Amino acid sequence: MSHRVVITVLRVLLGVAVVVILLLQAVFLPWLSGEMARDLPAEAHLRWPILTLAVLGLVCVQAVIVCTIRLLGFVRDGRVFTPGALRWVDGIIGAFAAGGLVCLVTITYQSMTIAGPPLWMLALWAGVLAGAGLALLVWVMRALLVQATTLRSEMEMVI
Repeated sequence: MSHRVVITVLRVLLGVAVVVILLLQAVFLPWLSGEMARDLPAEAHLRWPILTLAVLGLVCVQAVIVCTIRLLGFVRDGRVFTPGALRWVDGIIGAFAAGGLVCLVTITYQSMTIAGPPLWMLALWAGVLAGAGLALLVWVMRALLVQATTLRSEMEMVI
């Protein structure tokens, strides 16, 4: 497959992922939280805070996907080594950091109310570590992109 076809297919798949996540946020999660509130009336007061945190976590995932779609456009057009691409990389870093923060806030909130099952808390801690680790990894890759952009600019001036 050609370079353009792969990028187009990837952009379409990521677009579908954004739509699926929107459906999760708008339909499935509210329905699920309503069912849980009905089944566990003693914990029904936790429905809206936990639903809000879940939706915010998915917003972070959507932000990463949207920034990635934009960066794929830069790659397709051969403009990845331009300062404009850095803005979208910064968006990915911020979304990863925000996702880790949402997991940390969820842990804190549940620790003050009713803690979830141990596996759920472990998954949230993994989310905190993954958010921080991925933000740092992309930050290093951003530094490499800045270096490559600078080198490309210098090479163009020499040529």
